[in-house]
Amino acid sequence: MRMRGRATLLAGTVAVLGMGLFSAGEAAAESVTLRYNQWFPSGHWSQAEGLYPWFEDIARVTEGRVTVEPSAKPLAPPNRNYQAVVDGVADIAWGPHGYTPGVFPLTEMVEFPFITENAGLSSRAYWRLWKAHFEPTGMQSDVVTLGMHVTAGGNISMREAQVTRLADLKGKKLRVPTPVVGRVLGKIGAVPVSGSLGELREMLSRGIIDGTVISDELVTGFHVDDDVHAVTRIPGGIFSNSAFIIVNKAKWEQISEQDREAIRALSGERLSEIMGRLWHENDLKARAAFQERLGTAYQTASDAFQDELRAAYSDELEAWKARARDAGIDPEAALAFYRQQIAEAGE
Repeated sequence: MRMRGRATLLAGTVAVLGMGLFSAGEAAAESVTLRYNQWFPSGHWSQAEGLYPWFEDIARVTEGRVTVEPSAKPLAPPNRNYQAVVDGVADIAWGPHGYTPGVFPLTEMVEFPFITENAGLSSRAYWRLWKAHFEPTGMQSDVVTLGMHVTAGGNISMREAQVTRLADLKGKKLRVPTPVVGRVLGKIGAVPVSGSLGELREMLSRGIIDGTVISDELVTGFHVDDDVHAVTRIPGGIFSNSAFIIVNKAKWEQISEQDREAIRALSGERLSEIMGRLWHENDLKARAAFQERLGTAYQTASDAFQDELRAAYSDELEAWKARARDAGIDPEAALAFYRQQIAEAGE
C-alpha cells in the first residue's frame, strides 16, 4: 500500500510538473519580439517621437506579449529595407518607397509636386487611398502593411546660387530622393546624383553636388544647413516621399489574433497621420529658422517658375497614369479621391 501511495504521489507530481511546463511553453509561444531595422538615426524625431512611442504602445496593449527591438546597427541598407522584411532578415521596417526605383510605381502619385501642403493631412488621405485603390492591386501583398505616409514637401536647397527658374538648374549637380525628380531634372539639363541622406553632408561640404531637393526639416535634421545658403520654397513641394511601415508575414502570424487586432488599432490611418504630422510640424520649425538665417536668400518660387515645373512634370504624370491603368487602377479616380480626402481632412 505504501509503495502504491508513493507511485500515485510521484505520478501526480510528474503530471503537475508537466502541466507547468506546458503552461510555460504556451506563454513562451505567445511572446513575440519584432526586430526593427534601425537604419535611420535613432535620435531623429521620426524615431524618438514617432515610431518608438508606437513600439511602446504595442508592448502596452499586448501586455508585453509583443515587443519591438530596434537593431543596434542596420540589418539592411535603406535600398534593401523592404526586401529585408520579405526575407525575414528584419521583422519590421520603416522607410521610403523611392529607395527602390521602379518597384512601387503606384506610390509615385503622391510624390508629384504641389500636392503636399500639410503632410499630416496628406498622410491620413494617403492611408485611405492605399486601402481604396492601391492595396486591392496586390501591392505589398508579400508583407503586412501597418502604415503609409508622406513626408513634408521638398524645396530646392543650394550651396550657393539661388534658383528662380528652370534655366538656373542647367548643369547643376543635385542630389535627388526619388526617381521621378531625377528624371524631370535630367530632362531640363540638371545632373541628378543618387545618394542617401547619410551621405548628404559629405556631398554638400565637399562640393560633390551643388544642391539638393529636400524638405527643410531634413536639412536641419541631418545637420547640413551650414552648407545650404539659398533655398527656393515650392508650395506643396517639388516632391514628397512616400513611406511604408511593414511587418514580415510569418512573424505577424506568430502573434495572436487578439494582439494583432490591438496593434491594428494603433496603426493604419492613426499611425500614418502621426508620422506625417510630425514631419509637417518639424518642417515648419525648420522653415522659420531658415528664413531667419537666410533672409532674402530664402524665397518662394514665383508663379512663373511653378508653371515651368508643372510643364516639366506633365510627361511624368501621363506616364504614371498609364502605369496605373496597367495595374487596373483608374488614375483620374485615384487622383480625385486623394485630393478629396486631403480637402476633407483639412475641414
